[in-house]
Amino acid sequence: MSNELNLHDLFMIFKKRWKIIASITAFVSLAALLISYKAPSTYEARMDLLVNYTIKNNSESTALQSSDIELSLQLIEMYKQILKSDRMQGSVISRLDEAYSKSKLRDNISIETDGNSQIFTIVAKENSAEKAALLVNTYATTFQKEIKTLLNLDNITILDEIPLVSDVKEMKTSPLLISSIVFISTLFLTFFILLIREFYFTKLNTAEKIQNFLRIPNLGSVPAGKKGKRSAENYSPSRKEMSSGRKLLPMSQDSVEEFRRIRANVKFQMAQKDMKTIMLTSPDFVEGESLISGNLAIVMAMEGRKTVFVDANLRKPMGRRIFNLPNRSGLTSYIDGEFEIEQIIQETETESLSFISSGPLPENPTEVLSSEKMKILIETLKKQFEIIIIDAPPLAVADAISLSTFVDGCLYIINAEKTNGEMADKNLEYLRKVNAPIIGTILYSGQ
Repeated sequence: MSNELNLHDLFMIFKKRWKIIASITAFVSLAALLISYKAPSTYEARMDLLVNYTIKNNSESTALQSSDIELSLQLIEMYKQILKSDRMQGSVISRLDEAYSKSKLRDNISIETDGNSQIFTIVAKENSAEKAALLVNTYATTFQKEIKTLLNLDNITILDEIPLVSDVKEMKTSPLLISSIVFISTLFLTFFILLIREFYFTKLNTAEKIQNFLRIPNLGSVPAGKKGKRSAENYSPSRKEMSSGRKLLPMSQDSVEEFRRIRANVKFQMAQKDMKTIMLTSPDFVEGESLISGNLAIVMAMEGRKTVFVDANLRKPMGRRIFNLPNRSGLTSYIDGEFEIEQIIQETETESLSFISSGPLPENPTEVLSSEKMKILIETLKKQFEIIIIDAPPLAVADAISLSTFVDGCLYIINAEKTNGEMADKNLEYLRKVNAPIIGTILYSGQ
């Protein structure tokens, strides 16, 4: 993502989500503490064995030679294989009262060696001290017998047989230590998951989220209409409305007031940067962008400022449905040279507001909107109107990117219900790459 996280962002996420983080961390840590207290202990018994190459019953005792030590070390490697063999495990199992499988025995027994020592260690683990002591003693004595049987050697000496249970070591980890580790791990993992969710899967449903995520100002929020009311995109006048001459988009009083606030913010931006042409676009095709564009044009014209609404959405034009005007000739008609500018401008019922429809939909909308004639059209309209509102396609297609280089400012429409933060930021980056003049966002709470 283009915007980088800083300490303030991390702090604000933690501040907003600290109750969730604390609850999850406390619950998991307490559960770990209780489980560790109730978990059965593991006991470990160890027995050291010495390997001598010199045979014990040799009547001719000789001094220990370095070659004897080397041979003893070589024997240890062979003995390790014998200790792990099926024959060895079968012999041990036959001497134990408790039933063991060979796989369980392999799991409970391990062999430790030091490469430069004639001593190796048998380690037995069990769920009681008595079982661990019995297992390691049985394994060691059985091994001695197996070596005599297999190799006719008596060179294994048990150094520290374990006659007492007290010699067995309990291996249970401190419950407090486990709980502390789980506490720290859960704290960071929960915060990390919330961080990922906040910045990669979050919906931009508040002005604060929009400004923090996209790093551009929010100029206003348009509330959703009451349940059951028709939105601009599916608005189709009834016969009664058409016969009475009604042709404007219906708006609630709350919406009108909010658009007036948006108008004030947009006018301030326009005055600061000497703007006349404003293009409205959105991240995707489901943002309610045409509704915002049409209403913004209406409230601009309500001040008596000569305004024109240009339907440049050549993918899914909504202008004619918003104003209930024909689409016989329009933007593409002028670009194709079929009509002059004056012939495609239509008057609406709102005083000071004119309308240019999309015209017949072309096969190459991106080329149409990036053409020299499109640039000439915008420059000509600047001479005739004080404000030009252009309803552009979403940034999911390249049309708006080309068009953005011809206008004075771009408004980015965010749908509170559907706009994903990462997608909005990714698509906004297309405008930044062509140095488009981005003046702010408008949050739309409609469905």
